[in-house]
Amino acid sequence: MIAKVKHDDQIYDLDMDTGVDLSINNDFSGNAPIFYGADQPEVEPEGAEDFIGDIRQGGSCNVPVVSFNIHCTGTHTECIAHILDSEEMISDVCPKGLISASIITIEPDKASSVEESYHCDISDDLVISKYSIRQKLSNSQDALIIRTLPNDRSKLSKNYDELPAPFFTNDAIDYINELGVKHLLVDIPSIDKANDGGKLGNHRSFFRQGDTISELLYIPDNILDGFGFLQIQIPNWSLDSAPSRPIFFPV
Repeated sequence: MIAKVKHDDQIYDLDMDTGVDLSINNDFSGNAPIFYGADQPEVEPEGAEDFIGDIRQGGSCNVPVVSFNIHCTGTHTECIAHILDSEEMISDVCPKGLISASIITIEPDKASSVEESYHCDISDDLVISKYSIRQKLSNSQDALIIRTLPNDRSKLSKNYDELPAPFFTNDAIDYINELGVKHLLVDIPSIDKANDGGKLGNHRSFFRQGDTISELLYIPDNILDGFGFLQIQIPNWSLDSAPSRPIFFPV
């Protein structure tokens, strides 16, 4: 199917069969990426009296029961209710259709090498700086997708408690806000340091004007930096977050 999309007075022809899935597949094999001490996602068959919801165990049908940590075990999208007591749920603010998006690739810097701020000590950490983002992006789209280097496939199953990820400086989030980005998507487990004293300062800053943050993506190397369109697919859950499947259509 070819869709015609009008954006900024231009018409784009999108082949809807060529979208690229930026999510990490969760096959419940015990190899999901994990963060903040989370357990691996689990799936067990429903069982009641003489019924077992597993065909391989002799059941008449499969009835899986899934247990997982939305924020810490795979690709997910969250809204302001993640950090505030809000009636606004992720299904209320996640866009249903295509939105404009830019992909940029960033090599994190040592915090000690950049003159940018954060709300707790970060002297030994790697950070995504305002300076590095500004070198790649000066105009805004609805969504900003950030790929970090190195971009090897270990991101598909990495234990981020053992191998801490980079995160954003406060200045970087302020700059993203200045650009008017409404949907921020990243391939790291959090835009904040894992332990920032419970402040989640970057989340609070972004959600002053942004609508959603998607974390723990995987952006393949064959997708070039540049402009395209994005669809963020989520289930209709009345929660602060939901597992998600961002699909990018490059142009």
